[in-house]
Amino acid sequence: MQNAIEYVFDTQPQAYRFLNTAKNLQADNLKVKYGQSNFHVRVSYRIKTGEFDTMLAQLDDLASELGGSEI
Repeated sequence: MQNAIEYVFDTQPQAYRFLNTAKNLQADNLKVKYGQSNFHVRVSYRIKTGEFDTMLAQLDDLASELGGSEI
């Protein structure tokens, strides 16, 4: 199953840093790109089945550290 989420940031450099950091996370079929604008980052990945998937928590924590939030 594919999951997609978008985050918004106060500044473009925060969004850019999140984008580049998230690209290096380990997830199946991970795609990270700008969303509605260069202040938004859209992330999609395949959810792990048969075990607990921590990817969304990792993304939320990273966004929070960089001043972003889920929309």
